Amino acid sequence: MDTLIAALLSEDCLEQADAARFLGEIGRREAVAPLVKYVVECRNYAKVAGIEALARLRDASACPALRRLVEWPNVPDDWYWYCHRSVRAAAAVALLTLGDETGAAYLAELADKQDDVFFAWFAPAILRLPDRPRAAKELKGRITVQTLSQGGPGTTRFTNPCTAAMVTEALGLLPPAEARPRLRDMAKSASRYVRGQAALSLLAQAAPDEDVLFVKEMAKKDLTDFVKVKASLALARAGKSGWIQSIAAACGKLRNPFDLAVALESLGAAGRREHTPVVRKRLGHSDPYVRQAAIEAMDRLGGDTKAVAKCVKDRNPRVRLSVARYLAVREGGRA
Repeated sequence: MDTLIAALLSEDCLEQADAARFLGEIGRREAVAPLVKYVVECRNYAKVAGIEALARLRDASACPALRRLVEWPNVPDDWYWYCHRSVRAAAAVALLTLGDETGAAYLAELADKQDDVFFAWFAPAILRLPDRPRAAKELKGRITVQTLSQGGPGTTRFTNPCTAAMVTEALGLLPPAEARPRLRDMAKSASRYVRGQAALSLLAQAAPDEDVLFVKEMAKKDLTDFVKVKASLALARAGKSGWIQSIAAACGKLRNPFDLAVALESLGAAGRREHTPVVRKRLGHSDPYVRQAAIEAMDRLGGDTKAVAKCVKDRNPRVRLSVARYLAVREGGRA
């Protein structure tokens, strides 16, 4: 825990964000005060990870700081892009998670402007909010297949792969019968990230056989390993046998580090302990992102503490933070 808390003061904004994310996942209240200091004083947009961590910790003592961030996020105002608005929106969503409606008016303002911050970047988080307070339910009601599809001047919901992937995730949280046609369109996107998310969203809720067959075709025939892995994970989550085993088998063949990291992440998400040896084997991979993904997957699988602890002196600081998170959980955390 001391290692993670200290990393909130790192000069590297990604190390800070990783540490914040891990502290939120671990769920120990001693992290609240350092996280509040981090999100108030840090001037980098990546501090949204700390804001989300405070929402996960469900400690109302963070609300005054979050209210302040809705009004004054203490980051450069990149008026042409979305980062400044996203920090304010993150604080507003965190407040709603904690039962505080203070930031709801700002989120409604973004919705009125058809802003991608509301209808793309934070749409999945808003749809996952509980129906109380009432403002949360009202904001959720604004996100429909129609409003997601409308767009407007300046929106990039379907032209930018990043925003399109977030919209695709949101579609998977809406009534399937309404979202299905749009998700089928997204599954034909030129972006592998959008196609992969479309596979997950199509099967996120109870799906008809035709959608299962559609995703099976993606898992078999897509031109990219990324989509094949994501489609296989979608099928495994839908209870279809054999697909998580295909991801485990692919780990021995994937040469692209990013695709391998995604496969390891998927094995962790599936939670089958029999795949621990496959993941453990990648703890010494040459790519640090693969090593980090392997450690996080080991954590989800129940892990091998002795093997992970050997990575505590890894040359990459973000990998070391993943090790710290793993060990903190086993020293009394509750991730």
